[in-house]
Amino acid sequence: MFIRVFFYILFGMVSQITLIKAESVESLKLQLIDLPQQDKRRTELLNELALHYLYKDPKLAVHYAEQAVPLATSQENDGSRAVALRLLGQAQMYQGLNEKAFTHLTQAINVANIVNSSHLISVSNRAMGVFYELIIDYDNAMKYYIEALKFAKLSKQPADLAMVYNNLGNVLNAQGDFLEAANYFKQSIEINNAINDLEMAMNATTGLGVSYLKSQQINLAKITLESVLSNEAKISDFTFSEANVNLAHVYQMLDLHQPAIELYKFVISDPRGSAYPQAVAASYLGLAELLSKLKRYDEALEVFRNGIIAVKNKTSVESEMALYENLAKLELKLGQYEAAAKVQAEYISRRNTIQPFTQEGIIKKLESQLQVERDVIKLQEDLLQKERESRHSSLYLFVAIVISLVCLVLFLTLRLRKQAMLRLEAKNHALKIASETDPLTGIGNRRYLDRKLAVYQGKSIEIAFLLIDVDYFKEINDNLGHDVGDEVLTGIASTIKDLCRKEDIFARIGGEEFAILQLNSDKKSSLAFANRVRQKIEQMRSTFDFSITASIGVSIGNMTSANYDDLYKQSDLALYQAKSAGRNKVQEYISDTQITLHTRS
Repeated sequence: MFIRVFFYILFGMVSQITLIKAESVESLKLQLIDLPQQDKRRTELLNELALHYLYKDPKLAVHYAEQAVPLATSQENDGSRAVALRLLGQAQMYQGLNEKAFTHLTQAINVANIVNSSHLISVSNRAMGVFYELIIDYDNAMKYYIEALKFAKLSKQPADLAMVYNNLGNVLNAQGDFLEAANYFKQSIEINNAINDLEMAMNATTGLGVSYLKSQQINLAKITLESVLSNEAKISDFTFSEANVNLAHVYQMLDLHQPAIELYKFVISDPRGSAYPQAVAASYLGLAELLSKLKRYDEALEVFRNGIIAVKNKTSVESEMALYENLAKLELKLGQYEAAAKVQAEYISRRNTIQPFTQEGIIKKLESQLQVERDVIKLQEDLLQKERESRHSSLYLFVAIVISLVCLVLFLTLRLRKQAMLRLEAKNHALKIASETDPLTGIGNRRYLDRKLAVYQGKSIEIAFLLIDVDYFKEINDNLGHDVGDEVLTGIASTIKDLCRKEDIFARIGGEEFAILQLNSDKKSSLAFANRVRQKIEQMRSTFDFSITASIGVSIGNMTSANYDDLYKQSDLALYQAKSAGRNKVQEYISDTQITLHTRS
């Protein structure tokens, strides 16, 4: 089975990509050397170079983008600053530097909003969507893609809309909704054809081919991908690279083994075929799996090892980890336990040197590691049993002594294994808690809230859902800095937590948004509680020396029928009305047409 979740995510990221030839790159570098340090043209040149190296060499892209950011800032050129921050964040996320990437992508969105450019806002939100898609958080990915879609429709550049359709197709492919993904790719193709952008039309056609491949429409996938490659001279290098690797997947599924092997090797070794690192990683993985299927194990092991070296720091972390995991599995299958253990150790060491994508991902890896250890113990027990059966009865005493010694060693080994498993299980539990905790405020996050809602789903419990949003929070960040903004969020979380009852479920669900789920609560008491929360937040002026207020939307329901989406939409509508009514207010959701306003007490 092919691991391709990350191999086509990144295509729709940069609007109006201009393919820069090698000689043009050298020309840009020479121009950069000749320009004075504060020349305004340097910023654009640096951004062009960062864009050129974004996929080929993310570290080099970071080098140029990091120079462009302060230069654009000093020149008060917010448009160029938004571009530089986005390219910097993208280059960092392709290296697994998620915390830095998130910071710079967030800054890119904020600066794009200041510029008030629909194009920049759309592109920046799409970049953040890819960030969340890479960490397998499809809910947040869709949230940012939908935001990007809204501004793409306002943009004067039709390519923006086509790009968002590509992103939506990619995330739906990753979630298994191949039919809907194909529809988005077709819309992207239609737009690109209308604006005579054959290159991006072929890029979207490659995504469509992946939809057909993953939905088992193999012949249709073959025709589609071959049609892309028939335009070889007119497509970008990364489209050429991606189309070839997916066509190799098609050949493998059609049992055309030799053509598949040749095409995988072509992507790995050809200068143009290997232009897209994600496709190279997919080729190493696909080739090794095919060789293993053909029982050419030595060749498969070599391909796995070469692949790990080739893709390190050049592609998504999960692509590199997939090569490690499959290499370890093959070593175990071949009974090469020491080699498998060595690969596993290298995997853990490598994983620890880069920021993990998700806490959930760590838990899965630890659980996998735990299962491997249990399998080894079972193998030891099986070997012991075979040893007992193979001994001749005349050597019973000798065998009994040997078995006793083996049993003693095995007992000690099992004790050590048990302790290791207990430690891993404890670590799993700790990581589970960490994965449900907001790192800034220490309260629960959206995952925590979802789990709690699932516990009470279907039970006859009256509930109130409070959606709290800090008023003018963006201005606090912009004027006073993110450190002050973080301090405000931490203070508000602490204030609200002190007001909550023991059974109340309190979580930060994103940015400056908090949610409280009150169980066994009627409308009157919930509205009174919401007003207490609003008043306490307003009183925080004495701590921060500037005005802090919050608007609160309240929806009432019963867990027999309520779900998160309905509760959130109702509270969000009420919250919108609270904001429109002047902020610092509590509003209850009544119906789509009637909302009750609870003004300050």
